[in-house]
Amino acid sequence: MSAIYFNKVFGFATLQDQGRIGVAHIAVPTSGAFDQHSHRMANRLVQNSPDVCVIESLRSAIEFKSDSDLVIAVTGAPVSIQIDSREQDMFCPLYIPANATVRLTPSLFGMRTYLAVRGGILGNQIMGSAAFDELSQIGTPPIVTGMEFAIGNESVVPIPGVFVPSSGASFGASIELEVVPAPRWSRFSNPQALLTNQFEVTSAINRVGMRLSGKKIDWDTTVRLPSEGVVIGAIQVLADGLPLIFGPDHPTTAGYPVIAVVSRKSLNVLAQTAPGTKVRFVRAR
Repeated sequence: MSAIYFNKVFGFATLQDQGRIGVAHIAVPTSGAFDQHSHRMANRLVQNSPDVCVIESLRSAIEFKSDSDLVIAVTGAPVSIQIDSREQDMFCPLYIPANATVRLTPSLFGMRTYLAVRGGILGNQIMGSAAFDELSQIGTPPIVTGMEFAIGNESVVPIPGVFVPSSGASFGASIELEVVPAPRWSRFSNPQALLTNQFEVTSAINRVGMRLSGKKIDWDTTVRLPSEGVVIGAIQVLADGLPLIFGPDHPTTAGYPVIAVVSRKSLNVLAQTAPGTKVRFVRAR
């Protein structure tokens, strides 16, 4: 069986697949790739099935080798890809000869890059997934220098003639996120403030959630809510009146009121959103 060896890893890089489906009732988050579009695209480019495990890199510098030929694809946030010091393209299959050195160097645009290997990277399966969950700390531990992983048994056949120009994600200074009002929407005295005001992403951001700054949203009661189930993309209004958006490693229950939920389409944009980005919310069409 082939293996991939990580000579250098600087930053936060994890194995991610489609997550742990159907276990939220026992307090286990779904986790999985944050930018599902880029995850699926990377697997498609190397002819993997959509649920195969890939590397999700949060602006990490990565260098690796393999003892056998590989086919890889890189999607998501822009990076420089070098194979034995020769620059390569993103968003297309790349042939990697055995013992070649592959380097990924991040840019300042976007947040998360996805690296798929034909056959998939075989991590530590827990509850049907190898995904690392940043909140509960289960799954395959984050990748560090010196780690190695087995690659699934897939022969390196000729590279298919597939190329896509980009992920379609926005890496600009401002974004627009579609939302659906949640059941607690009507309990706020000024719920429209979510849609009429601009917010900014703070530095308090990870796979669990993303805090925003901006104008306060008023909760119309001092009665404390019992904990309720929450989902990825849920926008919780904290005690200071400011929003927090839950990511894939969110807790399964939370006690602050949820005013709205980010649409599935906009979650891929959210995954690439950096601190300092201006955010506006609009009702899902």
